[in-house]
Amino acid sequence: MKVRDVYLTQAQTLTDSGSLTFPLSQLGKILHIRVKLSATNGATSNTVGKLVGWVSKIEVVDGSNVLASCSMIEWLAANCFNNQVMPFRDDSAGAAVVITDEIVVTFGRFFGDREYYLDCSRFANPMLRITWSFTVSGTAGVATGTEQLSLLCTTIEDQALPYKGFIMRKEVGSWTTAASGNQSFILPLDYPYMGIYVSALKTTVAPDTILTNFKLSRNTDQYIDYNITGRDAYAKNVETFGYFSQKFRPLVDTTATWLGDLYFQTGAWMSRPGATSKALTTAVLGESVTTFGTTGGSVDTQELELQGCAPGAACYLPFHYGDPYNVPNPDDFLNPTGLGELKLILTQGVASAAGTVVVEQVHP
Repeated sequence: MKVRDVYLTQAQTLTDSGSLTFPLSQLGKILHIRVKLSATNGATSNTVGKLVGWVSKIEVVDGSNVLASCSMIEWLAANCFNNQVMPFRDDSAGAAVVITDEIVVTFGRFFGDREYYLDCSRFANPMLRITWSFTVSGTAGVATGTEQLSLLCTTIEDQALPYKGFIMRKEVGSWTTAASGNQSFILPLDYPYMGIYVSALKTTVAPDTILTNFKLSRNTDQYIDYNITGRDAYAKNVETFGYFSQKFRPLVDTTATWLGDLYFQTGAWMSRPGATSKALTTAVLGESVTTFGTTGGSVDTQELELQGCAPGAACYLPFHYGDPYNVPNPDDFLNPTGLGELKLILTQGVASAAGTVVVEQVHP
C-alpha cells in the first residue's frame, strides 16, 4: 500500500468564531485527517491554556448525510482509546506564547488501520466541516486574529486493500445530568457497533460519581450487553487501555490552577521545574491541578505532566476484545440486525454535568 500526506489547508488564518467546509472528493481514499489548531495566548496569559474546548464540531458530511460528527474533546477521547496515546499537544499559559492542539479524525478501527478507510468516490460530495468559537482575552484566552488551522490528510495512493467500510464516530445524544435517576437513549439500529463513548464532564468531579451505572439493553432486557457500575467501567478502561498523559507549561512565580483533559485517577507532577527555581504541584482534584513556582523560573523552562484516564471525562464501552494489542475484531462487534430496540440506560449521581453519547459504527 502506498500512502501520502497532503495538506487540505495549511496555517489558514481563522476568525475568532465561525465555520468552514473543505471538499474531500479529490482526495480519494482517506485513512485519517490530522486537525491542527494554533493560536497566540493573551498578552498577559492564557489561564485556560488550551484550545480543544473551543471547537464544538469537527464533521464529515455528504449533503445531509452525516458520516462523522464529534466535538474536538470527543475526538480527543476517541484518539486516546483507539490509538492508546494522547494526540499531540503544545499547551502553555504563558503570555503571548503560541499554543497548539491536535486531534485525528480517524476512519479506521485504530490508527494506521489498512482495512477500514473513507472512500470518497462512494459519496456524492463529501466535505469536512469545522465549527469553533475561541475565547479572546488578554488573561484567559487568545489574541484576536491569531488562530490558525491546518488539515493534513493521509491518503491511499495505490494498492489499497479491499474496502470493508469505515468506522463512523458520531455524537447521538447530549444532556445535562440530574442528581439521581436514569437517563435513557434509544440508539440507532442501522450499522454494527464497534463501541460507545459516554462522557459526563463537570469540573473537579470524578466522572464515576456522576454516572454510577451503565446498562445497554436489547429488546427490553431480552439480552443485556452491559450492566456495570461507573467505578468498574472506568477501572476496566484503565486495565485495558492504560493511563494517558499530557504536558502543560503553567504560569510561574505564583500559584496557578489549570484544568487538564484527564478526569479519573489523576496525578500530576512537575517534570521540568527549571534550573534556578523550585516548582511543585500542591493539589490535584479531578482534572484540576494547582502548582506553585518560586522566583527565577520562566514559563518556557517549567513543565507539568498530568496522568490519568477518562479523557474528556469519557468512558469507553467496546464491543471487541481484540488481541494483546487491542486490535478490534469485527466478528465481536454488536450487530443490531433484527433488533427492535437498543437502549442505553445511564444512572446519575451528580447534577449539572455535561453528558454526551458517541457511537462507533461500521459504515459501508
